[in-house]
Amino acid sequence: MRLKLIACEVFFREAVHFAGRTQNIVDAEFLEKGLHERSDQLRAKLQERIDAAKKTEKYPYEAVLLAYGLCGNSAEGLKAGELPVVIARVHDCAGFLLGSNKRFLQYFKDNLSRPFTSAGYMERGDSMYREGENMKLYGTRGTYEEFVKMYGEENAKFIMESLSPQKHNDTIVYIETEMTKHLGFDQKTKEYAEKEKLKYLEYKADLGLMQDLINGEWEDKERFLVVKPGETIKACYDDLVIKAV
Repeated sequence: MRLKLIACEVFFREAVHFAGRTQNIVDAEFLEKGLHERSDQLRAKLQERIDAAKKTEKYPYEAVLLAYGLCGNSAEGLKAGELPVVIARVHDCAGFLLGSNKRFLQYFKDNLSRPFTSAGYMERGDSMYREGENMKLYGTRGTYEEFVKMYGEENAKFIMESLSPQKHNDTIVYIETEMTKHLGFDQKTKEYAEKEKLKYLEYKADLGLMQDLINGEWEDKERFLVVKPGETIKACYDDLVIKAV
């Protein structure tokens, strides 16, 4: 297959690693991580690149791959054009690096706004680590009242408290990948944590999502959403994170 990959630049090393090992032909394009700061801008840029990917004689693409998650609702509203669009069912780059939304929740379930970083995140742009984006990051533009309607008052209070960036600001998480261990960003994160009097946690990445995305192994509907031409990505409030409508 010939595939068009649109990825956040924080995944540059990982994406290039797997693109060089797949039997597929992968044409990759990387967007700056700063686009995450405004979901409308990131959404517009992604839609522009999706629309530009067409099946031609010179570039007979079979699908557009997005190395993104829901990313603060940036993926919500994206529409597949001439080609199907494939995207992982994760909230953001932490879930992508950890291999699944389930694994992300295992590590972050009580600390949904805990800052995290990785080699790719640290070597790109100005900010060293990623702080939680409050409710937007987890698939809702939600207000407290909206959470009450969906989950009840007691659960709404818990969710609002868990998603507050101010509550969990005593720890920073570093996610390490095999192909970035030699860069030494783990030590730099430790030094930063010590300087800022933060606890340091390190998790090992699981790059299965990136590998399978690039290899064209999208059969598992709990891991990947394949958006058919004409369909639109919609956020949903369950373990699947996103759906096609």
